[in-house]
Amino acid sequence: MADNTIKLGEYIVIQKQNYKKLHKFNKPNSVVNIGKDAVNLKGIEGNRYFSIFKMIPHGTKRNKEYRLELAEETCSLKQEITLKASGADNRNIYDDGRSQKLSAVEIDELKFDSNKASDIVETIITNSTTFHNKTEFSQEKYLKKKEKKYFEYVQILKPNLRNISEIMYKLEPNKIQGIRLDTLSQIITLSNVSCEGNHLLYDSGSNGLLAAALLGAMGSRANGKLVHMHPGNMSQKQALLAMNFETEQYNKCISVNVYSVLRQLYQGCDTHTVEKEDSTLKRKAVDELEHDVKVSKLENTENATSNVDIVNTGDENKLLSPKKPKWHFDNIAASEVLSNKVDSLVVASKEDPQNIFLELLPFVKPGRPFVIYYSVAEPLQSLYITLKCLSNVAALKLTCNWMRNYQILPERTHPEVMMNSSSGFLLTGYVLQ
Repeated sequence: MADNTIKLGEYIVIQKQNYKKLHKFNKPNSVVNIGKDAVNLKGIEGNRYFSIFKMIPHGTKRNKEYRLELAEETCSLKQEITLKASGADNRNIYDDGRSQKLSAVEIDELKFDSNKASDIVETIITNSTTFHNKTEFSQEKYLKKKEKKYFEYVQILKPNLRNISEIMYKLEPNKIQGIRLDTLSQIITLSNVSCEGNHLLYDSGSNGLLAAALLGAMGSRANGKLVHMHPGNMSQKQALLAMNFETEQYNKCISVNVYSVLRQLYQGCDTHTVEKEDSTLKRKAVDELEHDVKVSKLENTENATSNVDIVNTGDENKLLSPKKPKWHFDNIAASEVLSNKVDSLVVASKEDPQNIFLELLPFVKPGRPFVIYYSVAEPLQSLYITLKCLSNVAALKLTCNWMRNYQILPERTHPEVMMNSSSGFLLTGYVLQ
Protein backbone atom coordinates (compact mmCIF):
# COMPACT_ATOMS: atom_id res chain seq x y z
CA MET A 1 0.00 0.00 0.00
CA ALA A 2 1.36 3.41 -0.98
CA ASP A 3 2.38 5.82 1.74
CA ASN A 4 -0.13 8.66 2.12
CA THR A 5 2.13 11.17 3.86
CA ILE A 6 3.76 14.27 2.37
CA LYS A 7 7.47 13.73 1.69
CA LEU A 8 10.36 15.84 0.48
CA GLY A 9 11.24 15.45 -3.19
CA GLU A 10 7.68 14.64 -4.28
CA TYR A 11 5.21 16.70 -6.25
CA ILE A 12 2.18 18.07 -4.41
CA VAL A 13 -0.99 19.87 -5.49
CA ILE A 14 -1.91 22.97 -3.48
CA GLN A 15 -5.59 23.90 -3.65
CA LYS A 16 -7.13 27.17 -2.50
CA GLN A 17 -10.86 27.17 -3.31
CA ASN A 18 -11.03 26.45 -7.08
CA TYR A 19 -7.39 27.37 -7.71
CA LYS A 20 -4.88 24.49 -7.95
CA LYS A 21 -1.12 24.62 -8.35
CA LEU A 22 1.41 21.86 -9.01
CA HIS A 23 4.58 22.24 -6.94
CA LYS A 24 7.65 20.10 -6.29
CA PHE A 25 8.27 20.01 -2.55
CA ASN A 26 12.09 20.05 -2.52
CA LYS A 27 12.81 22.10 0.60
CA PRO A 28 10.99 21.94 3.96
CA ASN A 29 10.77 25.76 4.17
CA SER A 30 10.15 26.47 0.48
CA VAL A 31 7.94 29.45 -0.41
CA VAL A 32 5.28 29.15 -3.11
CA ASN A 33 3.15 31.92 -4.59
CA ILE A 34 -0.59 31.18 -4.51
CA GLY A 35 -2.11 34.03 -6.44
CA LYS A 36 -0.72 37.19 -4.80
CA ASP A 37 0.10 35.46 -1.49
CA ALA A 38 3.54 34.06 -0.60
CA VAL A 39 3.06 30.91 1.49
CA ASN A 40 5.81 29.15 3.43
CA LEU A 41 5.34 25.36 3.32
CA LYS A 42 7.26 24.69 6.53
CA GLY A 43 5.33 22.24 8.70
CA ILE A 44 3.48 20.25 6.04
CA GLU A 45 6.11 17.49 5.85
CA GLY A 46 4.95 14.29 7.52
CA ASN A 47 1.28 15.24 7.46
CA ARG A 48 -1.23 13.24 5.48
CA TYR A 49 -2.39 14.22 2.05
CA PHE A 50 -5.73 16.07 1.84
CA SER A 51 -4.93 17.82 5.16
CA ILE A 52 -6.29 21.36 5.55
CA PHE A 53 -4.00 24.19 6.67
CA LYS A 54 -4.84 27.70 7.78
CA MET A 55 -2.79 30.61 6.45
CA ILE A 56 -1.37 32.68 9.33
CA PRO A 57 0.20 36.03 8.28
CA HIS A 58 3.59 37.07 9.66
CA GLY A 59 6.51 39.27 8.66
CA THR A 60 6.55 42.96 7.84
CA LYS A 61 3.86 44.86 6.01
CA ARG A 62 5.99 45.15 2.88
CA ASN A 63 7.32 41.55 2.95
CA LYS A 64 4.19 39.79 4.13
CA GLU A 65 4.31 36.02 4.20
CA TYR A 66 1.96 33.28 5.38
CA ARG A 67 2.82 30.24 7.43
CA LEU A 68 0.61 27.15 7.51
CA GLU A 69 -1.06 25.75 10.59
CA LEU A 70 -2.93 22.44 10.59
CA ALA A 71 -6.70 22.85 10.84
CA GLU A 72 -9.51 20.34 11.20
CA GLU A 73 -11.95 21.92 8.74
CA THR A 74 -12.63 25.09 6.79
CA CYS A 75 -15.12 27.71 7.91
CA SER A 76 -17.05 29.88 5.46
CA LEU A 77 -17.84 33.52 6.11
CA LYS A 78 -21.54 32.76 6.07
CA GLN A 79 -21.07 30.43 9.06
CA GLU A 80 -18.94 32.89 11.04
CA ILE A 81 -20.85 36.10 10.27
CA THR A 82 -24.47 36.34 11.36
CA LEU A 83 -26.67 38.37 9.03
CA LYS A 84 -29.05 40.31 11.29
CA ALA A 85 -31.27 42.14 8.83
CA SER A 86 -31.94 42.36 5.12
CA GLY A 87 -34.03 44.55 2.83
CA ALA A 88 -36.97 43.75 0.61
CA ASP A 89 -35.32 44.97 -2.61
CA ASN A 90 -32.35 46.99 -3.88
CA ARG A 91 -34.20 49.79 -5.61
CA ASN A 92 -33.07 52.50 -3.14
CA ILE A 93 -29.37 51.49 -3.15
CA TYR A 94 -27.07 53.62 -5.28
CA ASP A 95 -23.41 52.89 -6.03
CA ASP A 96 -22.05 56.40 -5.44
CA GLY A 97 -18.80 55.29 -3.76
CA ARG A 98 -19.73 56.84 -0.40
CA SER A 99 -21.41 53.88 1.30
CA GLN A 100 -18.14 52.64 2.89
CA LYS A 101 -16.86 54.71 5.82
CA LEU A 102 -13.39 53.11 5.83
CA SER A 103 -10.76 54.44 3.47
CA ALA A 104 -8.52 52.26 1.31
CA VAL A 105 -5.55 52.87 3.63
CA GLU A 106 -7.55 51.81 6.69
CA ILE A 107 -8.68 48.62 4.94
CA ASP A 108 -5.05 47.74 4.07
CA GLU A 109 -4.03 48.22 7.70
CA LEU A 110 -6.97 46.08 8.75
CA LYS A 111 -5.77 43.25 6.49
CA PHE A 112 -2.34 43.31 8.12
CA ASP A 113 -3.53 43.61 11.74
CA SER A 114 -6.34 41.01 11.66
CA ASN A 115 -5.59 37.28 11.70
CA LYS A 116 -9.06 36.13 10.67
CA ALA A 117 -10.84 36.85 7.42
CA SER A 118 -14.18 37.01 9.22
CA ASP A 119 -12.94 39.93 11.37
CA ILE A 120 -11.92 41.89 8.28
CA VAL A 121 -15.18 41.32 6.42
CA GLU A 122 -17.31 41.95 9.52
CA THR A 123 -15.57 45.30 10.10
CA ILE A 124 -16.16 46.25 6.46
CA ILE A 125 -19.85 45.28 6.74
CA THR A 126 -20.29 47.23 9.98
CA ASN A 127 -18.90 50.39 8.36
CA SER A 128 -21.14 50.01 5.30
CA THR A 129 -24.31 52.11 5.22
CA THR A 130 -26.07 50.06 2.54
CA PHE A 131 -25.26 46.42 3.33
CA HIS A 132 -28.16 45.82 5.73
CA ASN A 133 -30.60 47.29 3.21
CA LYS A 134 -29.68 44.73 0.55
CA THR A 135 -31.73 41.61 -0.06
CA GLU A 136 -30.67 38.33 1.50
CA PHE A 137 -29.58 37.03 -1.90
CA SER A 138 -27.40 40.12 -2.48
CA GLN A 139 -25.82 39.78 0.95
CA GLU A 140 -24.89 36.14 0.34
CA LYS A 141 -23.47 37.07 -3.05
CA TYR A 142 -21.39 39.81 -1.41
CA LEU A 143 -20.05 37.38 1.22
CA LYS A 144 -19.06 34.85 -1.48
CA LYS A 145 -17.18 37.57 -3.32
CA LYS A 146 -15.32 38.61 -0.15
CA GLU A 147 -14.65 35.01 0.80
CA LYS A 148 -12.94 34.45 -2.53
CA LYS A 149 -10.68 37.43 -1.80
CA TYR A 150 -9.91 36.74 1.87
CA PHE A 151 -10.05 32.91 1.92
CA GLU A 152 -7.44 31.68 4.41
CA TYR A 153 -7.37 27.88 4.00
CA VAL A 154 -5.34 25.67 1.66
CA GLN A 155 -5.47 21.93 1.14
CA ILE A 156 -2.55 19.71 0.09
CA LEU A 157 -3.72 17.13 -2.45
CA LYS A 158 -1.99 14.04 -3.75
CA PRO A 159 -1.22 14.36 -7.47
CA ASN A 160 -3.32 12.17 -9.73
CA LEU A 161 -4.12 12.17 -13.41
CA ARG A 162 -7.29 14.24 -13.00
CA ASN A 163 -5.59 17.01 -11.01
CA ILE A 164 -2.52 17.17 -13.25
CA SER A 165 -4.52 17.26 -16.49
CA GLU A 166 -6.90 19.93 -15.15
CA ILE A 167 -4.01 22.12 -13.95
CA MET A 168 -2.12 21.84 -17.25
CA TYR A 169 -5.24 22.37 -19.38
CA LYS A 170 -6.27 25.44 -17.41
CA LEU A 171 -2.75 26.88 -17.32
CA GLU A 172 -1.77 26.48 -21.00
CA PRO A 173 -3.82 24.14 -23.25
CA ASN A 174 -1.42 24.53 -26.19
CA LYS A 175 1.44 22.97 -24.21
CA ILE A 176 -0.50 19.70 -23.95
CA GLN A 177 -2.00 19.93 -27.46
CA GLY A 178 -5.41 20.76 -25.98
CA ILE A 179 -5.90 17.28 -24.51
CA ARG A 180 -8.72 17.51 -21.97
CA LEU A 181 -9.48 14.92 -19.29
CA ASP A 182 -12.42 13.37 -21.17
CA THR A 183 -10.24 12.98 -24.27
CA LEU A 184 -7.53 11.42 -22.13
CA SER A 185 -9.97 8.86 -20.72
CA GLN A 186 -11.13 7.96 -24.23
CA ILE A 187 -7.54 7.41 -25.39
CA ILE A 188 -6.90 5.05 -22.46
CA THR A 189 -10.12 3.12 -23.14
CA LEU A 190 -9.80 2.89 -26.93
CA SER A 191 -6.14 1.81 -26.78
CA ASN A 192 -7.10 -1.11 -24.48
CA VAL A 193 -4.19 -0.59 -22.07
CA SER A 194 -3.48 -3.64 -19.90
CA CYS A 195 -0.84 -4.57 -17.35
CA GLU A 196 0.37 -7.61 -19.31
CA GLY A 197 0.84 -6.04 -22.72
CA ASN A 198 3.52 -3.89 -24.33
CA HIS A 199 2.35 -0.53 -25.67
CA LEU A 200 3.81 2.03 -28.05
CA LEU A 201 3.34 5.79 -27.72
CA TYR A 202 4.57 8.53 -30.02
CA ASP A 203 4.23 11.91 -28.34
CA SER A 204 5.73 15.14 -29.65
CA GLY A 205 4.48 17.69 -27.12
CA SER A 206 2.05 16.93 -24.31
CA ASN A 207 4.46 17.47 -21.37
CA GLY A 208 4.38 13.73 -20.65
CA LEU A 209 0.64 13.70 -19.98
CA LEU A 210 -0.11 10.77 -22.30
CA ALA A 211 2.85 8.78 -20.99
CA ALA A 212 1.65 9.35 -17.41
CA ALA A 213 -1.90 8.28 -18.34
CA LEU A 214 -0.83 5.06 -20.09
CA LEU A 215 1.73 4.11 -17.45
CA GLY A 216 -0.81 4.78 -14.69
CA ALA A 217 -3.39 2.61 -16.47
CA MET A 218 -0.86 -0.23 -16.73
CA GLY A 219 -0.52 -0.24 -12.93
CA SER A 220 2.33 -0.69 -10.48
CA ARG A 221 2.51 -4.49 -10.97
CA ALA A 222 2.62 -4.39 -14.77
CA ASN A 223 4.71 -6.98 -16.57
CA GLY A 224 4.70 -5.14 -19.87
CA LYS A 225 6.60 -2.13 -21.13
CA LEU A 226 5.63 1.29 -22.49
CA VAL A 227 7.84 2.50 -25.34
CA HIS A 228 7.63 6.30 -25.30
CA MET A 229 8.92 7.71 -28.60
CA HIS A 230 9.70 11.39 -29.08
CA PRO A 231 11.32 13.40 -31.90
CA GLY A 232 13.82 15.42 -29.82
CA ASN A 233 16.91 14.68 -27.76
CA MET A 234 14.99 14.66 -24.47
CA SER A 235 11.42 13.59 -23.81
CA GLN A 236 8.93 15.80 -22.00
CA LYS A 237 8.31 14.25 -18.58
CA GLN A 238 6.74 16.91 -16.38
CA ALA A 239 3.41 15.11 -15.92
CA LEU A 240 5.16 11.73 -15.73
CA LEU A 241 7.39 12.90 -12.85
CA ALA A 242 4.48 14.69 -11.15
CA MET A 243 2.64 11.37 -10.72
CA ASN A 244 5.25 10.27 -8.12
CA PHE A 245 5.47 6.74 -9.53
CA GLU A 246 7.56 4.15 -7.74
CA THR A 247 10.96 3.46 -9.31
CA GLU A 248 9.91 0.00 -10.45
CA GLN A 249 6.84 1.33 -12.21
CA TYR A 250 8.66 4.36 -13.64
CA ASN A 251 11.29 2.08 -15.21
CA LYS A 252 8.54 0.36 -17.21
CA CYS A 253 8.51 3.46 -19.43
CA ILE A 254 11.32 3.45 -22.01
CA SER A 255 11.82 6.93 -23.51
CA VAL A 256 13.67 6.86 -26.83
CA ASN A 257 14.23 9.05 -29.84
CA VAL A 258 12.13 7.75 -32.73
CA TYR A 259 14.91 8.01 -35.33
CA SER A 260 17.55 6.48 -33.07
CA VAL A 261 15.49 3.46 -32.08
CA LEU A 262 14.39 2.75 -35.67
CA ARG A 263 18.03 2.87 -36.80
CA GLN A 264 18.90 0.46 -34.01
CA LEU A 265 16.02 -1.84 -35.00
CA TYR A 266 16.81 -1.96 -38.72
CA GLN A 267 20.62 -1.75 -38.65
CA GLY A 268 21.41 -3.26 -35.23
CA CYS A 269 24.39 -0.96 -34.71
CA ASP A 270 24.39 -1.17 -30.89
CA THR A 271 24.73 -4.25 -28.69
CA HIS A 272 25.01 -4.92 -24.98
CA THR A 273 28.56 -6.26 -25.29
CA VAL A 274 31.64 -4.20 -26.09
CA GLU A 275 33.06 -5.07 -29.51
CA LYS A 276 36.74 -5.93 -29.79
CA GLU A 277 38.77 -3.27 -31.48
CA ASP A 278 41.35 -3.89 -34.16
CA SER A 279 44.82 -4.46 -32.68
CA THR A 280 46.55 -2.10 -35.13
CA LEU A 281 44.17 0.73 -34.27
CA LYS A 282 44.66 0.03 -30.60
CA ARG A 283 48.46 0.10 -30.93
CA LYS A 284 48.27 3.34 -32.88
CA ALA A 285 46.08 4.95 -30.23
CA VAL A 286 48.55 3.90 -27.51
CA ASP A 287 51.48 5.39 -29.42
CA GLU A 288 49.65 8.69 -29.91
CA LEU A 289 48.74 8.78 -26.24
CA GLU A 290 52.37 8.13 -25.15
CA HIS A 291 53.56 10.91 -27.47
CA ASP A 292 51.08 13.35 -25.91
CA VAL A 293 52.26 12.42 -22.44
CA LYS A 294 55.89 13.15 -23.38
CA VAL A 295 54.98 16.57 -24.75
CA SER A 296 53.02 17.70 -21.72
CA LYS A 297 52.72 15.06 -19.05
CA LEU A 298 50.96 17.19 -16.42
CA GLU A 299 48.51 19.11 -18.62
CA ASN A 300 47.25 16.20 -20.72
CA THR A 301 46.71 13.68 -17.95
CA GLU A 302 43.13 14.73 -17.24
CA ASN A 303 42.24 15.07 -20.94
CA ALA A 304 43.62 11.66 -21.80
CA THR A 305 41.87 9.86 -18.96
CA SER A 306 38.55 11.59 -19.71
CA ASN A 307 38.60 10.46 -23.35
CA VAL A 308 39.85 6.90 -22.86
CA ASP A 309 40.61 4.63 -19.87
CA ILE A 310 44.00 2.88 -19.59
CA VAL A 311 44.62 -0.38 -17.74
CA ASN A 312 48.24 -1.36 -17.04
CA THR A 313 48.88 -5.10 -17.21
CA GLY A 314 52.64 -5.71 -17.10
CA ASP A 315 54.31 -3.84 -19.95
CA GLU A 316 51.17 -3.41 -22.11
CA ASN A 317 48.47 -0.73 -22.07
CA LYS A 318 44.97 -1.85 -22.97
CA LEU A 319 42.31 0.65 -24.02
CA LEU A 320 38.78 0.27 -22.72
CA SER A 321 35.76 1.65 -24.55
CA PRO A 322 34.13 4.73 -22.98
CA LYS A 323 31.07 4.22 -20.81
CA LYS A 324 27.87 3.88 -22.81
CA PRO A 325 25.11 6.47 -22.17
CA LYS A 326 21.68 5.49 -20.88
CA TRP A 327 19.95 6.11 -24.22
CA HIS A 328 22.21 3.43 -25.75
CA PHE A 329 20.64 0.72 -23.58
CA ASP A 330 17.16 2.26 -23.88
CA ASN A 331 17.38 1.90 -27.66
CA ILE A 332 18.33 -1.74 -27.32
CA ALA A 333 15.48 -2.47 -24.89
CA ALA A 334 12.93 -0.60 -27.05
CA SER A 335 14.06 -2.36 -30.24
CA GLU A 336 13.60 -5.73 -28.51
CA VAL A 337 10.04 -4.79 -27.58
CA LEU A 338 9.28 -3.56 -31.11
CA SER A 339 10.74 -6.67 -32.72
CA ASN A 340 8.23 -8.76 -30.72
CA LYS A 341 5.47 -6.26 -31.66
CA VAL A 342 3.20 -4.27 -29.32
CA ASP A 343 -0.41 -4.58 -28.22
CA SER A 344 -1.51 -1.00 -28.98
CA LEU A 345 -0.31 2.16 -30.69
CA VAL A 346 -1.07 5.73 -29.62
CA VAL A 347 0.06 8.72 -31.71
CA ALA A 348 -0.30 12.34 -30.55
CA SER A 349 1.83 14.60 -32.71
CA LYS A 350 2.10 18.28 -33.49
CA GLU A 351 3.24 17.46 -37.04
CA ASP A 352 1.23 15.61 -39.69
CA PRO A 353 0.72 12.11 -38.23
CA GLN A 354 0.41 10.21 -41.53
CA ASN A 355 4.07 9.31 -42.20
CA ILE A 356 4.74 8.60 -38.52
CA PHE A 357 1.73 6.32 -38.19
CA LEU A 358 2.44 4.37 -41.40
CA GLU A 359 6.02 3.82 -40.21
CA LEU A 360 4.95 2.53 -36.77
CA LEU A 361 1.95 0.48 -37.96
CA PRO A 362 3.98 -2.71 -38.78
CA PHE A 363 5.01 -3.00 -35.11
CA VAL A 364 1.41 -3.61 -33.93
CA LYS A 365 0.14 -7.16 -33.48
CA PRO A 366 -2.87 -8.30 -35.53
CA GLY A 367 -6.20 -7.65 -33.86
CA ARG A 368 -4.81 -4.84 -31.70
CA PRO A 369 -6.12 -1.23 -31.63
CA PHE A 370 -4.53 2.07 -32.55
CA VAL A 371 -5.50 5.64 -31.56
CA ILE A 372 -4.36 8.82 -33.31
CA TYR A 373 -4.98 12.22 -31.74
CA TYR A 374 -4.74 15.56 -33.49
CA SER A 375 -5.97 19.02 -32.58
CA VAL A 376 -7.69 19.65 -35.96
CA ALA A 377 -9.61 17.32 -38.26
CA GLU A 378 -8.05 17.86 -41.72
CA PRO A 379 -4.85 15.72 -41.28
CA LEU A 380 -6.92 12.90 -39.77
CA GLN A 381 -9.41 13.08 -42.64
CA SER A 382 -6.57 12.69 -45.12
CA LEU A 383 -5.15 9.77 -43.11
CA TYR A 384 -8.63 8.21 -42.91
CA ILE A 385 -8.88 8.17 -46.73
CA THR A 386 -5.37 6.69 -46.99
CA LEU A 387 -6.12 3.90 -44.51
CA LYS A 388 -9.40 3.08 -46.27
CA CYS A 389 -7.31 1.97 -49.25
CA LEU A 390 -5.26 -0.44 -47.11
CA SER A 391 -6.29 -4.02 -46.40
CA ASN A 392 -4.56 -4.43 -43.03
CA VAL A 393 -6.74 -1.99 -41.01
CA ALA A 394 -10.43 -2.15 -40.12
CA ALA A 395 -13.15 -0.48 -38.04
CA LEU A 396 -11.91 3.04 -38.78
CA LYS A 397 -13.73 5.78 -36.91
CA LEU A 398 -13.10 9.53 -36.75
CA THR A 399 -14.70 11.23 -33.74
CA CYS A 400 -14.81 14.73 -32.26
CA ASN A 401 -14.57 15.30 -28.51
CA TRP A 402 -17.05 18.08 -27.85
CA MET A 403 -18.13 19.03 -24.35
CA ARG A 404 -19.95 21.98 -22.81
CA ASN A 405 -19.84 22.88 -19.14
CA TYR A 406 -22.93 24.05 -17.28
CA GLN A 407 -23.26 26.15 -14.16
CA ILE A 408 -25.85 24.43 -11.96
CA LEU A 409 -27.09 26.56 -9.05
CA PRO A 410 -30.51 26.95 -7.42
CA GLU A 411 -32.88 28.65 -9.90
CA ARG A 412 -30.03 29.73 -12.19
CA THR A 413 -28.63 27.03 -14.48
CA HIS A 414 -26.98 28.00 -17.76
CA PRO A 415 -23.98 27.04 -19.94
CA GLU A 416 -20.66 28.65 -19.17
CA VAL A 417 -20.04 31.62 -21.42
CA MET A 418 -16.22 31.48 -21.61
CA MET A 419 -15.02 27.98 -22.44
CA ASN A 420 -13.28 25.88 -25.08
CA SER A 421 -15.72 23.20 -26.17
CA SER A 422 -13.48 21.21 -28.52
CA SER A 423 -10.60 19.00 -27.41
CA GLY A 424 -9.22 17.63 -30.65
CA PHE A 425 -10.16 14.63 -32.80
CA LEU A 426 -9.52 10.91 -32.54
CA LEU A 427 -8.97 8.41 -35.37
CA THR A 428 -9.27 4.84 -34.12
CA GLY A 429 -9.21 1.38 -35.67
CA TYR A 430 -7.79 -2.15 -35.52
CA VAL A 431 -4.84 -3.82 -37.26
CA LEU A 432 -5.48 -6.96 -39.33
CA GLN A 433 -3.16 -9.79 -40.33
